[in-house]
Order: sequence, then C-alpha cells, then structure tokens
Amino acid sequence: MPGVLDAPSESEWHGLWQERRRVVDGSPGACGDARRAMRIAFIVNNYPPRVGGVELHVRNLARGLIAQGHRVLVVTLSDRPGRADDDGIDVVRLREHFRIGDILGFPSAGATRRVARLLKELDIDVVSIHTRFFPMSWVGLRAARRASLPVIHTEHGSDHVVSPSPAIRIGSRAVDLTIGRFVLRQATEVIGVSENVIAFVRRLSGRTDARVFYNAIDAAPAKIDRSPRRHVVFVGRLVPGKGAEVFVQALAMLAADGVEFTAEILGDGVSADAIAASVVRAGLEGRVTLRGRVELAEVSRSLAGGVLVNPSTLAEGFQTTILEALEVGGSVVSYDLPGVRILREQGFAVDLVEQKNAEALADAIRLRLDSPWTVRPMEGWHWSTRASEYALLAADVRRRVAMVEN
Repeated sequence: MPGVLDAPSESEWHGLWQERRRVVDGSPGACGDARRAMRIAFIVNNYPPRVGGVELHVRNLARGLIAQGHRVLVVTLSDRPGRADDDGIDVVRLREHFRIGDILGFPSAGATRRVARLLKELDIDVVSIHTRFFPMSWVGLRAARRASLPVIHTEHGSDHVVSPSPAIRIGSRAVDLTIGRFVLRQATEVIGVSENVIAFVRRLSGRTDARVFYNAIDAAPAKIDRSPRRHVVFVGRLVPGKGAEVFVQALAMLAADGVEFTAEILGDGVSADAIAASVVRAGLEGRVTLRGRVELAEVSRSLAGGVLVNPSTLAEGFQTTILEALEVGGSVVSYDLPGVRILREQGFAVDLVEQKNAEALADAIRLRLDSPWTVRPMEGWHWSTRASEYALLAADVRRRVAMVEN
C-alpha cells in the first residue's frame, strides 16, 4: 500500500481495496477470517447522543458493520454510566470526570483494566480507537495490549489544535508530542480520513505506512427535492475559526451589491450571540435565518439544491457536510480543506476559494449562484462501501497479527 508521500486518488484507493480483498480472500487460511463475522470494539471518548464529526463517523461505521453481520461493542464516557443497545450496537458507558468544554473528559482510575477484562469476556477480535489526543484512545491502546489484540487507529485531525487561547495551543501540542505520538506509533494500523490527515500523521509520528480511509455518508432519501435554488447555507459549530463570522461578512457584501439569495446558519456554540448580532448589524434579518442545532434530516433539507459555504480555518479532518450537500443536489464553496480537492477533481460541483477572506468568499458565492451545476451520484462515498473496506482491513490486520504470533 502507498505511504503518505504517494497517497492514492479516490479511484486508485478503491482499486487498492479490491487488491486487498483479493489478497485476503486468496491467502491460505485467510478466507474464513475475511468472511466470518468479526467482533470489533470501538473505544472512544464521545458517542451519540453527543454530536460531532468523530461521533457520527463511529456510529455510522458501526452500523455499517452491523448490517454486514459483524458484532460491535462501543465503550465510551458519559455522566450517566450504564449499558444500552443502539440498533444492535452494544454500548457501554463509563463514568466521565473533569469534562473540558464540550470536547473531552477523563475516565475513572482503573478504566484500562476494566476495558481489557471486557474485551476478553466478549472475545473481541480487533480494537478501534479514534483521534490521537483523546484519553480513551490511550485507554483503548493499553487495554488492547493487555488483551493481546490488534489496534486500528483512525486519525481525524489534519494538524495541531487551532485555538485563540495560548494555553490550549501549548497544552494540546504537548499532548500531541507525547501521548498522541505514542498512540500513533504503537497502533497496529493507522488510517486517516484524508490525505491532509495522513501527512500530519507522518509529521507527528514518522509513520510512513498510514493510509487514507475517507469519511462517508448515508444515502439521502430519493424524495428530497434537489432542484437548484439561490439558497446559501453555513453548517457547523459557532466557534472562532469555524467561519460563521466571515460567512456573514460575505453575505453582507452580496446584499450590498443587490445579489438575490436566502441563507441559513445551522449550528450552535459560544459565538452564537455574536453571530446573531452581526446579522442584525448587517441588516440581513430578512435574508438570514439562524436555526441553531438541528437534526441531520433537517440539515439535508436545508442543503438540498443550495450552496454550502465552508470557510473554516480550523484543523479539519474530512467534513461530511460537504458530502451531504453534494448528495442532495447541492454545491460547495470552500476554503482549501481536506477532501475538497479530490471531490472537485472527480467532477462534483465544488469551488475552491484560495484566498481566505470575505471578499474572495463573496466572489465565489456569487459565481456559484449564477452558474448551473451538474448533480452527480455519490458512488463510493456511502457508509455501506466504507464499512466493507473497514471489515477487510480488520480481517487483514487480525490475520497479520496471528501470523506473527504463530
């Protein structure tokens, strides 16, 4: 498989997965492992009903694996510990302590021992952990070692944490250079959700065998109206760096130039009041609706046939909102973020804004609103495909570890 210096394109990547299927299915003793139901444990800090990119990635991947006959355990943290069934996924919630903002918390002392015991009791085959700096990634790695199990680490970040706070920047970088680097180096297999993420993994850990595992989405209902419309949408947390501020500035410029449009801002966060005030100051109350956090089905309806604007300057992984917009007949205007270039290369209606300022963003939005686009099927970008790829990877990792042990 290619290293990070020659990360494959999407078409090459699917070809490589087909080759992996041939190798796994054709290897002596491997056919049964590749096709039998596996038991995979996701050990993560956050899981729905908490909302975020990693949370949705884990749940959707887990559901895809369940649909293909595999068994899935999720071990996560919560202020309400317990055990529950989530559409066939066995979810164990451990007590969470000292939650920092709405990002992460810490498990109780002895969590590693407890998780290792659970892995053995349930006869788990492979452990899956996500994002280098989460405490449960550390717990999952150590628990898997105690249970003598292979670990697949999925990295979702493309750089060190971006924050206006010097303390957060310094602290997060210190964690990256210690625990994060250790997790990346010690995992049996490392995958990342975009080429940008893989490049960061190499810079941080020195690993050259990490490979791309793109994000994905569920297929949208056929009944959604995908007709193009002059509707502009921002989706994301309302926090510094995510881009809502520059989005409003760009809309104000378009309104001043007499451009016809309607707009929505979907999301919530610490900057919500400031964003609302900026809409009023710009005189956009009649054009821009702030809806707060909404369900995924509502997001799809808002994006359908419209223009998703994505001006984030944070260290993003691969934002599934981009895929969701294209799935429902929308188009995308975005800064140069992970996943944007490959989708543009594949012929999707994605416009890249090279200069990160309101003027350039406004120009790109205006051009997109005035230009018709072709709606293409999102072949290869659905979770059913990605779950099959992950199952093949897990079977291959398990086979390679077994060969070494024998």
